[in-house]
Amino acid sequence: MLRSVLSAQGVNPQMITVFIDGYYEEPMDVVELYGLKGIQHTPISIKNARVAQHYKASLTATFNLNPDAKFVIVLEEDLDISVDFFSFLSQTIHLLEEDESLYCISAWNDQGYEHTAEDPSLLYRVETMPGLGWVLRRNLYKEELEPKWPTPEKLWDWDMWMRMPEQRKGRECLIPDVSRSYHFGIVGLNMNGYFHEAYFKKHKFNNVPNVQLSNVESLRKDAYEVEIHGILREAEVLDHSKNPCEESFVPDTEGKTFVMFIRMEQEADFTTWTQLAKCLHVWDLDVRGNHKGLWRLFRKKNHFLVVGVPFSPYSSKKPPSVTPIYLEPPLKEEAAAAGVDQS
Repeated sequence: MLRSVLSAQGVNPQMITVFIDGYYEEPMDVVELYGLKGIQHTPISIKNARVAQHYKASLTATFNLNPDAKFVIVLEEDLDISVDFFSFLSQTIHLLEEDESLYCISAWNDQGYEHTAEDPSLLYRVETMPGLGWVLRRNLYKEELEPKWPTPEKLWDWDMWMRMPEQRKGRECLIPDVSRSYHFGIVGLNMNGYFHEAYFKKHKFNNVPNVQLSNVESLRKDAYEVEIHGILREAEVLDHSKNPCEESFVPDTEGKTFVMFIRMEQEADFTTWTQLAKCLHVWDLDVRGNHKGLWRLFRKKNHFLVVGVPFSPYSSKKPPSVTPIYLEPPLKEEAAAAGVDQS
């Protein structure tokens, strides 16, 4: 991880501090070998709570040691970052300062796999906090998160806590279509080989230097709505009589924009999206990467939008003749096939 950080364009080694949870010689030796600052602290609590306390101690110390810093970049030890990681952040960080509707900037796209991400210059707004290489604002941490951070007896995941509505308060994160971080860690508290193979190994990772981001100013809260409506106006509606899980659902073209409409009765109705995510082979364990009931990704190198109807405000773009697609959860299908009443 340190090798990739120090290889990135625009890195300033003097601005890097490595925090080590516990007193271990080898990690500290590596830090010193790279000529970086290292801070060790005494572990607090156990399991996920220990990780959460490590984050709190590290974030508090970082802002205390750098009183003029408005932001902190958080990187875990099991990440590689792209050569343009700092360039990506330098082109977007003013938005985090100026737009109060933003929660973070993340280098990671939860849905950005090799077959679903295409454009390294493209950015999205999402209602989820991806983490995995991200930027946090000082005032958000000091005024909101630090005072109510989970205490040591709470065995919570810090990132799941940060994603809760009480913390996020309707704010969104900026993410790239093509991730600027890559998760290579296979062994960890919440990670194993199978899980990594299924959900992380095939993530697309940008290796193009000096990418000029294309839609930065359109990511401001109101401008993004104009942007999305414009994209949907130009998008071609797919044939909803076909199975969306079949390859033929999206035509064999490239560079076009397509939209499909799925059933989504209210904010927490992710029944069809979860089934669609499974057949698209993207993250399906919980719902991520959405914006007001809309998901954006690529299929066959075409921009592909999914709108949840009637919940999404973009439902108004659905032609009257189109019936939103509904995909049954497997359990109900199996139960119906077996003649079992699920009611």
